[in-house]
Amino acid sequence: MKITVIHHSADVDGIFCREIARHFLLIDRMDRGSPPPEVEFIGWDFTDEPITLSQIIDSDQVYVMDLPLDRTFGFEADELDGFSWNKFVWIDHHATSIASHPQSLVGYRVDGVAACRLAWQWFYYQSLGYEGDLPSKKDFVDRLVKEPMAVQLAGEYDIWDKRNPATETFQYALKCGEIGIGTYHALFGGDGKLLKSMLFGGSIAQRYAMETNAEICKARSFLMKWEGLNFLCINSARFNSLFFESRDIEATGHDALMGFCSTGKQWIVSLYHAKHKTDLDLSQIAGRHGGGGHRGACGFTCKTLPFTL
Repeated sequence: MKITVIHHSADVDGIFCREIARHFLLIDRMDRGSPPPEVEFIGWDFTDEPITLSQIIDSDQVYVMDLPLDRTFGFEADELDGFSWNKFVWIDHHATSIASHPQSLVGYRVDGVAACRLAWQWFYYQSLGYEGDLPSKKDFVDRLVKEPMAVQLAGEYDIWDKRNPATETFQYALKCGEIGIGTYHALFGGDGKLLKSMLFGGSIAQRYAMETNAEICKARSFLMKWEGLNFLCINSARFNSLFFESRDIEATGHDALMGFCSTGKQWIVSLYHAKHKTDLDLSQIAGRHGGGGHRGACGFTCKTLPFTL
């Protein structure tokens, strides 16, 4: 049996989806003495060429995680010619994708819950042979689901849920160096000492990055009116929602945050909630410009910027 796992390659949520799939499909089965299937991992981002039918035609099952099907693939359902959509398992959490795709597709999709948290529950219950209802959104929000703390931290950061201060620190810990397969496996197994050690290292990196980002943000960020909102913007090759930390206060006068940069071929534009204004649905703006994502973290790509600097 051959399984293809397609995941978002450009953020922690997608990488965790990949490693969760590896954990359950390969490592966990080998630990239990079961023969693992043949598994191919394909990372994909929105600036990549669509995945073709030839890349998956010999697969018995295809997992697509943290990605919309229509953007990821360069073919339609009627082009499959012997390959069935029933072989797909789609795990996603982006409101724009969920609303525009058939609900009958096999998988697990909950708007407002990170894909890695959904992936953990899907694979965990599949490994038990469970056929009942999977956890609801409220179960995740109230933290009633059984999951490794590392998965919870990665997932809650992805949707901008910062009730646990360690969510940001864990992100810095993951950026401190290459994380190996064994580290993920240990984290998924509940290695509290490893997680504590990573958070300690992450806290040091976090303090350094915050000071550096504050200097850059003070010198180069600016306010811009667009789409009826005041955006605090930065034109930089490196940015994320944490980049604006020092100026993301109500007194700055912004409604939302924006980072953008050019790859030389196109522009990448990312939109984020401001701390003091989390009621806005920024994904609607991203959708109007051909992109999508979450209410508070979304974006799009374009050949020409849709605003004047």
